Amino acid sequence: MAISGWGRVVNGLGEPLDDKGKLGGDTLLPQQLPQVHPLKRQPVEAPLDVGVRAINGLLTIGKGQRVGLMAGSGVGKSVLLGMITRYTQAEVVVVGLIGERGREVKEFIENSLQEAGLAKSVIVAAPADESPLMRIKATELCHTIASYYRDKGKDVLLLVDSLTRYAMAQREIALSLGEPPATKGYPPSAFSMIPRLVESAGNR
Repeated sequence: MAISGWGRVVNGLGEPLDDKGKLGGDTLLPQQLPQVHPLKRQPVEAPLDVGVRAINGLLTIGKGQRVGLMAGSGVGKSVLLGMITRYTQAEVVVVGLIGERGREVKEFIENSLQEAGLAKSVIVAAPADESPLMRIKATELCHTIASYYRDKGKDVLLLVDSLTRYAMAQREIALSLGEPPATKGYPPSAFSMIPRLVESAGNR
């Protein structure tokens, strides 16, 4: 994928989905996930203003911290993510919409994200009708894009909805290849992929 700026919506291969023309730029991103040396990773020291006072005051998030948001369907996760994207003080926001219904992808961009949020964001979308491999590629592309801007010295906020669908995509692939199911039907490879994905984020 070539980096061309923000305000774009792409698929798992970095191809535009927003009818805004081809992506410009001449910086190519690697296919594999970036790795951070454990002894060189910077500690979490400074707070990140996510633009939501309740979170800033009661559940303060630090720059480089990784946080899981667990909740049932229909309780407002997408609304909260949209608020954070619009009002955060982070310079770049990378949003991964993995396994969502196509309608939900459009609604998130138009209603939750809005123009203010989209202007400083890169959206990677792999709806539910995409292949499992494309959903995996889209999730990993989010982390690669975020790592690119992180290494440029920018404050980056990475939001992925959701890691569960990332694991489900790997389960589909692994079971079709004959890998034996383990906990809750997930193959061992799914449990090895998630730490590798999560560890690629954070401070460097």
